[in-house]
Amino acid sequence: MTTIYVSHAPADAPCAETIRQGLETKGYAVFREPGYPGPGEASYAHMIENAILRSAALVLVWSSLAAREAWVERHIIFAQRLNKLILPVALDGTALPNTLIVETVIQPPCDDAVAQLLPHLAKLDSIAPLIKLSEQAANDRILSRKEAIEQAAEMLQKGEYREEVLALLEYLAKDDLMMGVREKAQEALEADAKKAMPSPPPLLRPSDSRHIFGVKCKNGHVTYFDKRRVCSARSKIARDRAGKKLDELDLQCGTCGAAMAVLVDCEGYK
Repeated sequence: MTTIYVSHAPADAPCAETIRQGLETKGYAVFREPGYPGPGEASYAHMIENAILRSAALVLVWSSLAAREAWVERHIIFAQRLNKLILPVALDGTALPNTLIVETVIQPPCDDAVAQLLPHLAKLDSIAPLIKLSEQAANDRILSRKEAIEQAAEMLQKGEYREEVLALLEYLAKDDLMMGVREKAQEALEADAKKAMPSPPPLLRPSDSRHIFGVKCKNGHVTYFDKRRVCSARSKIARDRAGKKLDELDLQCGTCGAAMAVLVDCEGYK
């Protein structure tokens, strides 16, 4: 059963619950937070990240309240890090984060949101092997996570879902709670790096794309930046958002020159 994560501000919980119930009636599993751990507990962040890792997509209930919610911001950044499908449900006219570039925005009312979401969620069937890998990588059993790493290594050899698989391995190598899993994921990453064959430099190599993020300026232009450059050269202020250190970058639109201040996860790029 495909799992969906619904991100929302506490005040938007009624809409989020309507969406959860609607998705469950259509055969989807929807993550629901247990009573423990709560946001104040040290293990809470790992539980949430693991839930997003397991999920095939993130439904973002977006509003002026969500725009001010630190945990919602963290959900978005982590889902982007793993190249997850993000489907915003816009409750008001609040602009989406300028680092979130999506093709579709679901319109209210909440009662109609699921009907609009279903055609997009149906496309997830085309990436079933990747979804299965993510579920296995989020399993509580250490053996299952190690088996997921072996499967990820095989997928890299075949060139399947390369960007997503590399992002998954990088997460396990850095953030898994067990040293044995972290070491095995790191070995898979190093083995893949050794096998990378040189080729004529295109405008953007597949191995580079996971370092790239897009930003939309106030005039609607999208400019793409490389974390390996801007994080080391333009990092301004480290901010703690829901327990996650983010860097505020002062960037400039490549089309109109408009100034853009954005929060980016620059960890590992300095």
